[in-house]
Amino acid sequence: MSKLRVLVVDDHPMVRRGTCEIIQDDPDLEVVGQASNGEEALREADALQPDVVLMDLSMPKMDGVEATKQLRERGAKLGIVILSAHDEDDHVLRALQAGANGYLLKTSSDELIQQAVKLAGQGQAVILQPEISRIVLGGLKSPPATTLVEPLSERELEVIKEVAKDLGNKQIASKLCISDRTVQHHLSNIYGKLNVTSRTGAVLKALQERLISLEDVRF
Repeated sequence: MSKLRVLVVDDHPMVRRGTCEIIQDDPDLEVVGQASNGEEALREADALQPDVVLMDLSMPKMDGVEATKQLRERGAKLGIVILSAHDEDDHVLRALQAGANGYLLKTSSDELIQQAVKLAGQGQAVILQPEISRIVLGGLKSPPATTLVEPLSERELEVIKEVAKDLGNKQIASKLCISDRTVQHHLSNIYGKLNVTSRTGAVLKALQERLISLEDVRF
């Protein structure tokens, strides 16, 4: 099995080196590049085609939220994990709504960071720490439901409910007795209808639209 290729983005050289060491300590991961701001991250992602970008939030020239948004708008098929010192509600929700697979604090253990990168590399939503989960769930209780231009089909609703349980495409395919390719087709339709670019974004939007409930979600 080939290693997951990781691009590490942080404007502090010492923090960046430390994060690289955490990644390199896992035999299933390798650092293929580094960047010190969002603009560099976009260039390096285009040049290196990593599997996962481990992204700081507050950086000069372009922050992690804008870099994440632009990567998703370009159709980049990679995992994005925000690794930040900020735990304010606005930072967390903006990052996830921009298309990040997950959000971790820089106080996270090495093992949790490594696990998050692996999950993101598989296209899954990242396990969130309890304090971050509370922010996400709290931020989803108040927004009013809106009417989608095109509603999700019955099968698409089934798929998004399984995505909310943090199941991968193969697991969803097996559970619903359909092919992996069909699952991916449904996900593409779901992304388009919900106007999102990631699994995490789809789950968040489905919650806001009252298509699924908090009980359906595994954070």
